[in-house]
Amino acid sequence: MKGLKDKRILITGASSGIGAGMAKVLAREGCKLVLHYNQNVSGIQNTLQEVKQLGAKVKLVKCDFKELSSLNDFFNQAWSLYDGLDGLVNNAGIVTKSTALKDPLGEKFAETLAVNLQAPYQLSTAFANACIKAKQPGAIVNNSSIHGQATCEWFSAYAASKMGLDAITKVQAVEWGQYGIRVNGLAPGVVPVERTHKILNDPAMAKKWTEQMPAGRYGTVEEMGEATAYLLSDATQWMTGSILTIDGGLIARGNYPVR
Repeated sequence: MKGLKDKRILITGASSGIGAGMAKVLAREGCKLVLHYNQNVSGIQNTLQEVKQLGAKVKLVKCDFKELSSLNDFFNQAWSLYDGLDGLVNNAGIVTKSTALKDPLGEKFAETLAVNLQAPYQLSTAFANACIKAKQPGAIVNNSSIHGQATCEWFSAYAASKMGLDAITKVQAVEWGQYGIRVNGLAPGVVPVERTHKILNDPAMAKKWTEQMPAGRYGTVEEMGEATAYLLSDATQWMTGSILTIDGGLIARGNYPVR
């Protein structure tokens, strides 16, 4: 990708899944990486080894995003590791499946919004302030979801967080464009990761999902990494405030019967 070599990129939630896929792709592009993790120590060590084998410079930073008061210190540490950052990928998130009736006080709802919405808001704002102070441009990619566009039962907290993230992406793009800071979103469809690989690849489940996708298959974490590299690269210098949907055509098709 154009202009990515030696760019300093912070990826949150890089211990597994899409975050790990992003790290590997950006490592191949020659980026200097700061990888965030929380509890998954074995996962981040696996990502670290794979990234190092690709020849990339990489640093690790641990933080629990449920503790919102720790985010400023976390960001300052991440910024200092390479004397600045050129890009921020807000990938860390939690998938909450619960109905409102099972969460009447909204405890899971609030926790989901803290990690999936408040944390990216604070980190993006810290990144923008640091870029403005350093008089440099920057690029932010928010990992959203197709649930930000169309959702279903059990996902009120998750969908609300992703719809909110899409809105923040657009607003911050408008506010920070004057400083050369671009903000875009990535909306993945169904992408098997470690925790979902077994169930999604069960033949009956796979048939159920892939028949609804014009592309006829699931996405991969590497494809999400390629899309992230694109959004961070100079190829998208005039792209900001956009949500890039990569879902094999699932949302475009809608919930119509197969004809």
